[in-house]
Amino acid sequence: MHHVLPSSAVALLLAATTASACPAAMAPQTVLASTAWQTTAVHEGDDRSTNVIDRYPDVVGLSVWDACSNRFEYFDPISGASRASLGGAGYYLFTGDGQHQVTLPDRGAPISRRLQTLDADEFTYSRTVPRNLQAGQPEVILHVVHTPYRGPLAIPMRPGSASR
Repeated sequence: MHHVLPSSAVALLLAATTASACPAAMAPQTVLASTAWQTTAVHEGDDRSTNVIDRYPDVVGLSVWDACSNRFEYFDPISGASRASLGGAGYYLFTGDGQHQVTLPDRGAPISRRLQTLDADEFTYSRTVPRNLQAGQPEVILHVVHTPYRGPLAIPMRPGSASR
């Protein structure tokens, strides 16, 4: 028999198992939590010459990540408003092989992303989505590039700080 835990139970389990591991946070969590990130480019397939960021506004924004709680939160890149109420907050983890990052939003379905680059200057992942994120369209592989945010908005460095 296959049992599915409610998302609140998964969240509590993740919080309990990751909060105590903070001093020993793995390198990916530490790098991801070191800065606020801004989406700076989106590429379809192997074409890195064309930035299609305007066609994928749902993947564009600012993000913060916490290595101690494994929480994340997304923010609007223009207003700086939290997207938590729209599913833009939750828990995250990295697979044991370090190849994928999985986000578990408080509202919405989990998303698995293949890590391409994660260092102090760049966080890039890829994932397969319908073209322009429209149901019924052919699937494409998106490469989403983030760089450290240096803009004027006051983005909190820890998820949940803005919504409290």
